[in-house]
Amino acid sequence: MPNNGNRFRHALAEYIRSWGDGLEVAEEKYIGWRFIGTPRKLDVVVMNPVNCRSMAIEAKLQETSGSAFEKLSYALDDCIAAPIPSIIVFSGKYIRDDMKAKLISSGCGIEVGFQDGMVEDRHLLLKQRVYIELGMNYFHFLRP
Repeated sequence: MPNNGNRFRHALAEYIRSWGDGLEVAEEKYIGWRFIGTPRKLDVVVMNPVNCRSMAIEAKLQETSGSAFEKLSYALDDCIAAPIPSIIVFSGKYIRDDMKAKLISSGCGIEVGFQDGMVEDRHLLLKQRVYIELGMNYFHFLRP
């Protein structure tokens, strides 16, 4: 049985695949090097095959109490230093409000819901961000 972090990463990739826009979605891909000199393994890499633009998504889930602050701070450093545009998609009731604010205000963090193995992007912020980064028309899915 995969751990919940892996389930979250996989659910995130499946959510993006469900958009049906022909995006290529890969999980756990090595791209470049981390700021500490080790190979960089990215949770999800999304590519628009029409223009070959790519982006990375780090999936972070905190479902139990404990200190995620340091882990999320390192993830933010990695995101900023990534060789392709990168964001951190996070979920979990145990992520402190100050860390949520830091991630979101950095421009790198997007909070989503995660329940029963499903990602909830209630306001479509993740979808909008992916479309923008990949040079796609993000207005068509906003129509009623």
